[in-house]
Amino acid sequence: MPRRPPRPYHHGDLPRALREGALALIEERGPMGFTLRELARRIGVSHAAPYRHYADKQALLTALAAEGAHRLADAVDAALTAAGPDHRARFLAAAHAYVRFAIDHPGYFQAMFSADTDPNDPAYVNGRERSLGLLYRYIADAQAAGYFGEGEALSYVIPVFAMHQGLAVLAMSGAFTPLGMTDIRAASDLAHGRLLDGLTRAPEAKGKLRTKA
Repeated sequence: MPRRPPRPYHHGDLPRALREGALALIEERGPMGFTLRELARRIGVSHAAPYRHYADKQALLTALAAEGAHRLADAVDAALTAAGPDHRARFLAAAHAYVRFAIDHPGYFQAMFSADTDPNDPAYVNGRERSLGLLYRYIADAQAAGYFGEGEALSYVIPVFAMHQGLAVLAMSGAFTPLGMTDIRAASDLAHGRLLDGLTRAPEAKGKLRTKA
């Protein structure tokens, strides 16, 4: 007798349904707050169904991290383009895009920085390098134009990345509201503008400040 065709999935696109369900659970409980079994139950498929597409929970979180990294890169790249040629405007626009992404897509953002992802996964590495590459290119352009001083790009990347990440986490938690700062763009511009002032101040000016102190 001919073999009976396999039963169709409950969803037309199960991988997408799994990712969307996982994002919702991450927003509710964090990356470690759910199991694949629970995810399957939530979206209405068998307990075994997720394993047809993701070997385990780490594989699913890593797929979300990769997708999130590319979405973040898209948002930052669009902000840089829309800001025009001015280096300060580009910096502040890209910084706000980073913070805004974390607020608007907390599931992706938490997956991207979860310790339970595979940091060596090729798709995740590609997305991460694409996102970080935008910052490196901005620094190279700024140094070539004399807006930033000379020096290793990493000496600029670390403080900028730290400011992006710290401000994003604070904004996600609502930490600025008690300070009377409800405008996220204003908060981002204030913090990143102060950082930028320090990064662009001429060495001679720094020396004068130290002498006066």
